Amino acid sequence: MLSSLIAGFIMLALGFCSYDGTPHAFYVLVLCFVVGLLGSSFLAYRVGNELILADRISEKAVVAFERPWGSKRAVVFKTAKGKYVADVSPSLALREGDSVEIKASILPLENKSTGFNPYTYWRSRGVRGRLVGLQTTKSRKAYSFSLYRWRSFLRRWVLLNFPPRVRGYLLTLLFGVKDPDLAQLHSKWGTSHLLAVSGFHVALVVGIVFRALKKAKWKVQISLLLLFFYLAFTGFAASAMRAGLMTAFVLIGKMIGRPIRTLQAVSLAAVCLLLWRPWFVWDVGWKLSVMSALTIGCTGIFSKRISLLTSSALLWMVTAGIVLTIFGSLPVVGLFSNLIAIPVFALLFFVVLLSTPLVILPFGLGTLVVWFAEKALLVFEWLLNFLASFMPMSITEPWHWPIISIAILFVILTKRLNFGFFRSICVSSCGLVVYMILLS
Repeated sequence: MLSSLIAGFIMLALGFCSYDGTPHAFYVLVLCFVVGLLGSSFLAYRVGNELILADRISEKAVVAFERPWGSKRAVVFKTAKGKYVADVSPSLALREGDSVEIKASILPLENKSTGFNPYTYWRSRGVRGRLVGLQTTKSRKAYSFSLYRWRSFLRRWVLLNFPPRVRGYLLTLLFGVKDPDLAQLHSKWGTSHLLAVSGFHVALVVGIVFRALKKAKWKVQISLLLLFFYLAFTGFAASAMRAGLMTAFVLIGKMIGRPIRTLQAVSLAAVCLLLWRPWFVWDVGWKLSVMSALTIGCTGIFSKRISLLTSSALLWMVTAGIVLTIFGSLPVVGLFSNLIAIPVFALLFFVVLLSTPLVILPFGLGTLVVWFAEKALLVFEWLLNFLASFMPMSITEPWHWPIISIAILFVILTKRLNFGFFRSICVSSCGLVVYMILLS
């Protein structure tokens, strides 16, 4: 109840910051308070109440997700009673889309107060509990129209038909799967965000479709439909969902003739996601995605000539607090590498996506496009390695960076909203409380 009251009064304080004395604005202020109070009460109830789990499960299931997990593999089974995770031996060779019959005992997800917390990680992915003593039997009857099977089929097709670099980026762009070698390289360059499905990738994919349907009557509706399928194929990751919802709000605004601003779209998308699955607030991808989108929404205060330069530097500084707190290290080269990495990778990702349908062309035409994309990626990789060799240092002291990050964010945010000094102090104080919760 206390957290609900705090959230409600934070919303009230933010409402007072934008109150201009008009009657309609007063009703909005009251609405903000009520929404903040009721919404936070609802979220506190959902997070604070443990699920009632059965002792055992014996159900038909489909493998919805699998990934390496230490010496084993973490497999998520989707059943009629919800999703459950189990640590299984790689020898079981379970793949996404496999139809199985499972028998197991159900235990609550482990909840840790320090370090990596399996509870918040899996709850943010819709998992209810973990399975132990698992017995599986593969079913001969496959789900012909299962999205998971199509994901698995297309992933295998990409793995078998493309060279290493193109393959790695296609897995990231289309399925939200990180290639370990690429993850290590981007971590060294300070561009790891390019491997997390976010607004950058969603805008690229939807932008291609929207431009291709420029003169079509139903371009918005078709773009929304393809956006949903794209999010489904990426596994509905938290950062992808934020970017997808934001893009959907922008498209719907265009369709009904009510354009929506970036800051409004980001805020609405973040609130909708938290109401649906409040554990997203602990997801690293969700945190970084929302912070980055808010920063990009504020870059309009700068002239177009320097917007790219400032947005790259601001993104690095605003996300530094979260990155250092969670990962413990932040490469300095990222402050400069993103200046060229973001626009160049936008072009390279377009070529990579273009190579996917072209690979089936006859007379080796598709192979030529793929070869060009592979060589272009390797050349740019060499360039970023060369740049990183001049700046190998990393920041490893996180204690002061959260304050620096929040200060920079709210300076540009209040400037974007044209707030005066007093309102800026009020918004920053409220934001500091929320930011510290995000870092917890």
